[in-house]
Amino acid sequence: MEAAVKRETRSDTNLRCLGWEGYAAGDLPSAFLRASGFRVTGEDHLSDDAASRRILDERGRWDVININTPFVRDVLHPAGAIRPLNSSFSERVSNLRTPFSRFEAAVRDPDYQLIGLPQRCGPFNLVVNQNGLSVATARDEGFRLAMESSLKGRFGILAYEDFNVMHIAIAAGLNPFVTMDDEAESTFRRTAATIFQSARLITGDHHRMNAALVSREIDFYISGGIYTASPARLAGHLEVRAVTPSSGPIEGKGAVAFVEVNGHLKDGRAPLAVVETFLGFLLSEQGAKAASLAAGACNPVVQMGDPSVRDLFTRDQLKAMQWDDLEEDLSYCADYAIIPDYAKRLEIVRSLAPIAS
Repeated sequence: MEAAVKRETRSDTNLRCLGWEGYAAGDLPSAFLRASGFRVTGEDHLSDDAASRRILDERGRWDVININTPFVRDVLHPAGAIRPLNSSFSERVSNLRTPFSRFEAAVRDPDYQLIGLPQRCGPFNLVVNQNGLSVATARDEGFRLAMESSLKGRFGILAYEDFNVMHIAIAAGLNPFVTMDDEAESTFRRTAATIFQSARLITGDHHRMNAALVSREIDFYISGGIYTASPARLAGHLEVRAVTPSSGPIEGKGAVAFVEVNGHLKDGRAPLAVVETFLGFLLSEQGAKAASLAAGACNPVVQMGDPSVRDLFTRDQLKAMQWDDLEEDLSYCADYAIIPDYAKRLEIVRSLAPIAS
């Protein structure tokens, strides 16, 4: 593979990635550049639904997509936008260990072809300041906390729209992954109105949200998780903690877990050998650690089921990603799935949400 890569002209070997923060800029692509000589460029996104629509509307613009759990399997691959991966990658995915083995389902099509590589993952629900709100209370009450009059003006909403839609539904006692009837839609609308009217801070900047937690401007925020809390925890603010609700309306579960899937886009222009070099780097110990620590965060990656990868992390890094509680927290989570009638639900949210700061 390496010889094939070296024969390509350098102008043809830049990879273009549309992904969540950390894949298109920063330490991860820099580490790949040092390891391979090839450069990753691209754009960040904050919405899986919006990113999948861009991929389908702007074919040929990117080579690699980094997107959450269901979108490669359930949207992009059925639309013919994904190139299945070489069988040489399959063993690394088939041998994922608990608690990460559940995420293999996100990267297999109905014929068991491998259509992507899973990497960063974890619960994505609530983040609290333990000095203002106990973990036990947050775990028991879950998203209903945002409905409580005593906490009006004491919480924030991280403006990640896909997760906002999911979490408002859960707060309303609705399963976000089933179609809403008229009564459910009305309940969803009332719940969204209450939550947005009660929030003190709405922003798409998780660093701003963490600063508000540390200063006690707010006691918790919704639509965050280990990824968004970890920069504050790395800085020594261990009172900032991601919390996973223990029960709820998704067949008994009240929380959602994600896994980011890295897929090869069929209409991309980068040579196959270069894309496979990048995906192979992500699977390597060096690449797995770089992905975990990308963008100043510290998030679990599925490769950490291998002790040789887990042992690369310091005690402080493991503490920042709440490693000791990860398996239990994931057990409370349903997997992120496609949201039926998403456009209608998003329209409701946008009609009620003030402009994020």
